[in-house]
Amino acid sequence: MKKTILAIFLFLFIGFNAFARLNVSSSIFIVSSLIKQIGGDRVNVSYVIPSSSNPHVFSPKPKELINFEKADLFVGVGFGFESWYDRVAFLRDNKRNIFLSDIYKSPLNAKRIGNKIIANPHIWLDVNFMKELGIPYIVQNMCNLDEKNCGFYRANARSLEESLSGFSRGFSRFKNICIVDVKPAFEYLLKSLGLKSCSVVIEKGNQSPTVGDLKRVFKHCRCKKGVVIYVSDKHLAEVLAKRLNYKPVCLNPLGSPDDDKTNSYVKLLSYDIGLLRESLIR
Repeated sequence: MKKTILAIFLFLFIGFNAFARLNVSSSIFIVSSLIKQIGGDRVNVSYVIPSSSNPHVFSPKPKELINFEKADLFVGVGFGFESWYDRVAFLRDNKRNIFLSDIYKSPLNAKRIGNKIIANPHIWLDVNFMKELGIPYIVQNMCNLDEKNCGFYRANARSLEESLSGFSRGFSRFKNICIVDVKPAFEYLLKSLGLKSCSVVIEKGNQSPTVGDLKRVFKHCRCKKGVVIYVSDKHLAEVLAKRLNYKPVCLNPLGSPDDDKTNSYVKLLSYDIGLLRESLIR
């Protein structure tokens, strides 16, 4: 009888561990969607910052940290993007935590504050970086925690990396068109397309542009044809576009689980790059 009970216990224990899923948490939805594409049904994925929140001013509530604390792996962005992380880092003691900034070389607008590098954090929009370094870094850490599913993760990652090829094709012809970035959300995306903004209007913070900001834009953005790209500053973008005789274009850096056009990493890139390409052609 005892042997039978022991055998049942061992069977249940081994079976539970065989089907247990890796728990991975990220700071933002769009990174979690990428992890879900890699892990499929073999991972439980969550994210801390609600997709409706502004990540630059977000402060987590206890309920938003439940999955964060339980996760086997946390994947953050870094460069100061998760300004709240240090306050809750004790919840992640003795657990694996990585940041894309760990492996990103030469970030934009970088400065050292104490022992940290603060920089433009929107590096998930650097397509080349994510394809060549970011995705492999995430996969390696998933494999370190879940060896039995490593081959599955790597196969999905290869498919994902292949789907990121070709996004920059055809953009070299737009180098003589000015691109004004209202805030520096899309500088890395432009970089991966072989482009560069003629000016960023508001380089940091959420304040209104100063006279100096506007002078810099008018000084450096003198093309006959151009676009003004923005996230939420629609009025400012339209005013600048009218003054410069450019076109305002609203892009999305974060995606949304509720929007079929941007509810995955590849879809988000396709959406933004498609809108940008269309606006530059017209």
